[in-house]
Amino acid sequence: MRVVEIGSEITAPYCTKLLVDLGADVYKVELAPGDPMRGWGTPLPNGVGHGGLFDYLNAGKHGATVELTSDTGLAAMHQLVAGADLLVENLAPDSQQRWDLGLDSESLARLNPRLTVVRISNFGQDGPARDREATPLTLQAASGWVNEREPGRPPVQAGARIPEYIAGSYAAMAALTALRIAAGGVDRPVEVDVSVFEALLSTLPYPMLLAERLMKMGLPGNAKGAPMLGIVRAADGWVGINCLTGQHWLDVCAMVGLPEFGEHQIAIMIGGPEREEFFDKSNPWLESMTVADLVELSQALRIPAAPVTDGQSILSCPQYAERGFFIDLRADPALGGYVRPGAPFRLSKTPVGAPRPAPSLGAAAAGWDDGAGVSRRDAAFSTPSDVVLPFAGLKVFDLSTFWAGAYLTCYLGAFGADVVKVESIQRPDGHRYSGSLLREGDDWYERGPLWQGTNLNKRDITLDLSSETGRELARRMAAEADVVVENFSPRVVEQFGLDYDSLVEINPDVIMVRMPGFGLEGPWRDYVGWALNIEQLSGMSSSTGYPDGPPCNLQGPADPIAGVHATVALLAALEHRARTGEGQLLEVAQIEVGAAVTAEPVIEYSLTGQVQAREGNRRRDYAQGVYPTAVDDEWVAVSVRDDSDWAALAEALGHPEILSDSRFGSSQARLDNHNAFDEVVAGWTRTRPPADIADELRLRGVPAERLLTADRMYDVEQLDARSFYQELEHPITGRHRFPGWPFRITPGPDRHHRTVSPTLGQHNIEVLSELGFSDREIAALREQKIIGERLLNS
Repeated sequence: MRVVEIGSEITAPYCTKLLVDLGADVYKVELAPGDPMRGWGTPLPNGVGHGGLFDYLNAGKHGATVELTSDTGLAAMHQLVAGADLLVENLAPDSQQRWDLGLDSESLARLNPRLTVVRISNFGQDGPARDREATPLTLQAASGWVNEREPGRPPVQAGARIPEYIAGSYAAMAALTALRIAAGGVDRPVEVDVSVFEALLSTLPYPMLLAERLMKMGLPGNAKGAPMLGIVRAADGWVGINCLTGQHWLDVCAMVGLPEFGEHQIAIMIGGPEREEFFDKSNPWLESMTVADLVELSQALRIPAAPVTDGQSILSCPQYAERGFFIDLRADPALGGYVRPGAPFRLSKTPVGAPRPAPSLGAAAAGWDDGAGVSRRDAAFSTPSDVVLPFAGLKVFDLSTFWAGAYLTCYLGAFGADVVKVESIQRPDGHRYSGSLLREGDDWYERGPLWQGTNLNKRDITLDLSSETGRELARRMAAEADVVVENFSPRVVEQFGLDYDSLVEINPDVIMVRMPGFGLEGPWRDYVGWALNIEQLSGMSSSTGYPDGPPCNLQGPADPIAGVHATVALLAALEHRARTGEGQLLEVAQIEVGAAVTAEPVIEYSLTGQVQAREGNRRRDYAQGVYPTAVDDEWVAVSVRDDSDWAALAEALGHPEILSDSRFGSSQARLDNHNAFDEVVAGWTRTRPPADIADELRLRGVPAERLLTADRMYDVEQLDARSFYQELEHPITGRHRFPGWPFRITPGPDRHHRTVSPTLGQHNIEVLSELGFSDREIAALREQKIIGERLLNS
């Protein structure tokens, strides 16, 4: 596959970096004076003039630098695009620059009518917010990502620029889906419109659905609850101990010697007086234990726990070390001389190649290599029967639980795959238990918003896999599947005889996606792994929070991030099978995905020997922050990128004389006097309503956003204009608006969801009948409780 990237910073380069990992031939076209990411961070020691993060994002790509005023450079770029399968760009929507480069839709149609185009932008290519000025901080604020993470302090962004990688991974997923559509004989370019704003909303644990349900029950829509225990201090560092169920909480209370608090989980979570008392009593014990001992003891009790690693300690983590995930290039200056994450997925038959150098600035386009081994789109991409449903005919056997694997299968189902999800009446999908505040009625396990949001577009059967009969039925279904997906700890499916080695004996060309938290091998392979563990172990948490405060959980996005990366790998594996008939095993260890999108801390540590401090809401190249408003508990995010933004802000403040204050006279001066800058801005914002502040600053071209909260996520004009939500009727809980996918493919589907989440065992008869079972045999299975339609002992 031939790819041209005309992108900068992280979103577009990370999209194409994933494609390089999968074997694509990528040309990175830089507009003079080059990608600003070249100057981000510590320069590599080999004198190439760029930093480690640029190298990580762009390793293995060809390079070409184009002057807008150079006819020769433009002609060379157009020649590349004319021979490409895919173009990925993150230029501003409908910008003059896009027209000057000849990258508008009409020009591309003339240049290469069989091209697939992925356009990544802050808010999308249309809608009232399309042209709104934004920065990574204000995008996080607009999408509900800036949250209170440390009690008593302003809400804080996610660190290490993680959200930008997320948008890039969605773009890669959309690109491979669109290429599949293009292979269906479309006679014009297939265009993909990726919204970073929507991508961030898509990784949230359905707070808009939860808020809607809470408000219908007469409860506050923005009820706050901290994960328990969360991140706590041990004798030698930070450790995450995470209670996902009531049993976890009881076990934690017993572990710390405080069983009397077992009945007070909810009160402690929401910050009642019991919380302070509990931590006053538990902290001395926790602080007497080492991180390693706390993790080992917790995991022995099946309590999800993990060390909180940073750019230094992650390199000595035994699970990463034994799996050889981080790639040490310090002995090879030609490859950058630093340490970087490996690929976020492992493919057994088509492994990711070794790193290659990133392109140098100023290179001239040499053209495509038409030698042996170059695959053109016609040979590489299978032809769908329906461009609206490009995965129609694909049979997916879904053994996943909770969110990560289910997110992958939800996506495949949305675009036409037949996804059959397996649960049991003895042990249903654990995601049904999420949202304990909503446990109303005997059918409470059908009502959870996280369950409903993650399991759209599927059929559901129940099989007791602890019985030989249930396992045999599962094997019969897996034998007819194209794809099998699971994300348990490794021992679970292995005990059931449903691991890849077992399945390939009955289905030689099956593609199996395994998504264990910690990986299939390594000393921690059987550890209990949840989203919070992934955040803590991968460096996400240590990068988030204030410099003088504790590491902070992001609280959720690790699961869908893993699901998106697994989907990218699967779509490539499907194309490999279409060409060769060969299936394979895909291993997507969630801790490795987490580390891949938190790359900078380990790269910088390897170059400097210093651990990067958490930055709170700040950024190293311009001043910004999150500020109070006249409304209690309401905040605004403001970024001042340059002197023009500062002049506009000063005018809004009503103090133009402040422009002569030497403390704020340049970007560097504002950074050097950031505390004073914050005082000036906060002195104005706290006198105004948040919406007024954001409107006034945006009118002047200054990036500013009111922090989005769960109770307002259904009231966003930009989302309505782009039909982000889709209303569906659930048979038990009624009509709800579910988030779609954060991109639009043209031509492609108008709707992103086909059916609501199934009820437990809803499709038992339908699926078993397709396997040849009679009504009498199905009734016997129900009598034996191999199958069922209601939770056992509910």
